[in-house]
Amino acid sequence: MNNMTDLAKNIILQEKPPEKKINQTGQLFYRYDCENHKYQFISPTIIELIGYTVKEINEIGLERLIRNQLTEAKNIYPASENNNGRMIEEKTLTNLIETKDGELKWIEDNSITVNVNDGKSTLKFGTLKDVTANMRDEKIRQIISEILEASNSEKNLKELFKFIHGCIKKLMKADNFYIAYHKKDSDTLAFPYFVDEVDTDESEKKMGKGLTEYVLRIGRPALVDVKMEEELKLKGEVELIGPQSPIWLGVPLKIGEETIGVMVVQDYNNPTSYGKREKRILDVISYPISRAIERKMVEEEREEMIKKLQELNRSKDQLFSLISHDLRSPFNSLLGFAEILTTEFDSLTQRDIKEYLNVINDSAKTLFGMTNNLLHYSRLQLKKFNFQPKQINLYETVLNLTESLKHRTKKKDLLIKIEINDEYFVYADEEMLNILLENLIVNSIKYSNISSIIKLHSEKIINSESNKSEINLTIRDKGVGISEDNLLKIKSGIMYSTFGTDKESGLGLGLLLSEKFVEIHNGKMEIDSKEGDGTSITLILPANKE
Repeated sequence: MNNMTDLAKNIILQEKPPEKKINQTGQLFYRYDCENHKYQFISPTIIELIGYTVKEINEIGLERLIRNQLTEAKNIYPASENNNGRMIEEKTLTNLIETKDGELKWIEDNSITVNVNDGKSTLKFGTLKDVTANMRDEKIRQIISEILEASNSEKNLKELFKFIHGCIKKLMKADNFYIAYHKKDSDTLAFPYFVDEVDTDESEKKMGKGLTEYVLRIGRPALVDVKMEEELKLKGEVELIGPQSPIWLGVPLKIGEETIGVMVVQDYNNPTSYGKREKRILDVISYPISRAIERKMVEEEREEMIKKLQELNRSKDQLFSLISHDLRSPFNSLLGFAEILTTEFDSLTQRDIKEYLNVINDSAKTLFGMTNNLLHYSRLQLKKFNFQPKQINLYETVLNLTESLKHRTKKKDLLIKIEINDEYFVYADEEMLNILLENLIVNSIKYSNISSIIKLHSEKIINSESNKSEINLTIRDKGVGISEDNLLKIKSGIMYSTFGTDKESGLGLGLLLSEKFVEIHNGKMEIDSKEGDGTSITLILPANKE
């Protein structure tokens, strides 16, 4: 209240405030009649500040222009000899006032209220001060502090983005807000947070010439209205992507000197929603937001890495357990019958020798298949598969595979019916396709009952969502089926192994490998099975490159 000291002295001495002098100095001064609720005097500088004259304010009422009130400080000095027996009240208020042109300003009101004319009337004298910039800066500091605090909380990245959106809404209109990342490995734009009244497409996009990419390139904030957007188009800097808004504001998100993404607000209705003030605000808070995002990204990457390591350890433990258990059976058969042939060859009949050799042959083939799956699994883990898709005739591939597996089907007296159009092609990696089909067909043979039928049926469809051609290949058997517990294991990616209908062993890698290979092809694998009632596995693979 120091700026009111001279005024207080004049009031106490019953002197009329020097209005002419006040006008000359530009002080934002007013005098208010508390009894009649009228302003008697307002300095020209106040009229410039809020846009209203004394007459207009008295007609409207200043209290009707106040939109918010934050602080109040009050001191009351009782009647005493020092102030000529008058009671004086000092007060400081901070009001959010809407000016005549619709702008909102924070105004600090420092006033003194005093009894005059021997206590017959009460006057209030005061000065106003525009503290909008101070209030805004304080609010920005508070929001920055809240964002940094949130980055140290338990919020995940999605929750942090939502919190940041809420914080920005406190500073400006932000009904349409998104954060975009540049993924360098695929040269695409990802939108981890996207809220928009008009545009609903938040899918990942290839880098192009949108306004977002423009900010990524220049590494500086950009406030783009319709005129500037047309200029950028003429220069070849941008091309229209998505619905056009009359005002668009984007600021780069940087880690060090590298621009990792862009934070954007836009308004489809009011072209004056954003200006230099909003651009400066977003630019100021973009750095702490970038730091907060970086911290959360590092946390999530670390957590994801921990999960992957845990999963690898779990898979490794399962694999070692399966290897130690399931490889033992075919090795025991192989070694046992080989030893009999070696030690008792002279006493064995021709029929015995042939039978033992068949067992050795089956065991060797089983071991070969297991070893191949182990090699494929290790190549997957080490990302050593070179994915080279091309158009492959599905009928010929299946026919060649079933021919190579005749010894297995003959042993069980199984019939394989191939119902595949010989003109159906899939867009796939030949090696991966052969591995996954062989594993699935071998599984059907393994769990089929003797003298039953395995049917391979295909159809060509158009995906209703992507409008792309796909081939559905279904492998159906009438074997022992899969229990609900084991179906849950398959869905969870847990390796397990059970003996086939003729005591065939395995490592439990067949389905796992098949699922992984199908994922690489952006396809799907669906399993429909009921214990005791057979299994139906459907592969959905792309029919062409697109």
